[in-house]
Amino acid sequence: MKYAITDLGSNTIRLCVFNTLENGNFETLFTKKVMAGLAGYVENGIMTPDGINQACAVLLDFQFLLKQLGIDTMYPFATASLRNIKNTEETIEIIRRRTGLSIDVIDGQEEGRLGYYGALHATDFNQGILFDIGGGSTEIVEIKKGNVKKAQSLGIGSLNLYTKTVSKFWPNKKELKSIQNIVSDTFKNIDFPKGKTEQVCCIGGTVRAVLKIVNYHFKKKKENTIITLDEFDTIEKMLVEKDDTVKNYVLKLCPDRIHTIIPGILIMNEIIKKTHCTQIQVSKYGVREGYLCKNFLY
Repeated sequence: MKYAITDLGSNTIRLCVFNTLENGNFETLFTKKVMAGLAGYVENGIMTPDGINQACAVLLDFQFLLKQLGIDTMYPFATASLRNIKNTEETIEIIRRRTGLSIDVIDGQEEGRLGYYGALHATDFNQGILFDIGGGSTEIVEIKKGNVKKAQSLGIGSLNLYTKTVSKFWPNKKELKSIQNIVSDTFKNIDFPKGKTEQVCCIGGTVRAVLKIVNYHFKKKKENTIITLDEFDTIEKMLVEKDDTVKNYVLKLCPDRIHTIIPGILIMNEIIKKTHCTQIQVSKYGVREGYLCKNFLY
C-alpha cells in the first residue's frame, strides 16, 4: 500500500509518499518540500487570508502531483502552524471547502509521541530525552524503557522566534540576546529529569541542518548521526559570531534554513544545558513517519 502523508508545519509543508512492506516496515518513495512559512502569516494570533491561500495553493499542487502518480488519497495533518492560532476551526474549514481535504490538527503531546514513534524506525533510542525543534513549537519527550513517560510542548520554534525578534536574515547582538532570554524563560519551569541524561535524541529540520554542517566541517561521513558536545559548541559559536566560513556552510548545505538556524541552535543549546548530555543523536525520521506508523501500521 502507498500512503501520501502531508505535514503542514510552521516553516515547511512537506509531502511524503511511503510504501508499506509485508513485514510491517515501510520505505520512503519520495518527498516534496515547500518553504511555506505559515508562521509568518500569523497576525495577532490569527492566520491571515494570505496564509490560508498559501496553504491551499501548496495542498492543491500536491493533489495534482499525486493524481499524476495514480494516488487518490492524501492524509494531511498540522502541528503548531494551525494548533497555535485563534482561528483554527475557521482555517481548516476554508481549506476543506477549497481543497476537499480534512486537516488533522494534532496537539503538542501527541506530536511528541509521534516524533518518538518515527525515531524508533531510524534509531535504537529507548531511554532518555527526545526533542523536536519545529518552526512553531518544540516538543520534549521523556522515554523510559522504550515507553513515553512524559511529553511536553513549548510554544517556541525556530521560525516564530525569528519572526518575533529578528529584523534581517541573522540576528544582531540585541536580537540575539532577546532570543536567548525568551528561550531561557520558556525553559525555566520545564521538568527535566535530575542529573545527566545519558541519551538525547533529536528530530526536525534544524537539527538535521546542524548535523550537515557538523559532518562537513569536521569531515565526517554523511552517514554519521552523532553530534558531540565539543562539535556542537564549535558550530554554535561560529553561527552566533556570524563567521564567514559557517555562512558559506549554510548557503551550501541548508540554504532554506539561513534565517532560522540561529534561533534553532539556541534552543538546542538550552536543551543540551538542561540535560547535561555530552552528545546528541539525530534521527532522520520523525513526526511524519510516526503519523504513518500510528495510523496505518500499528
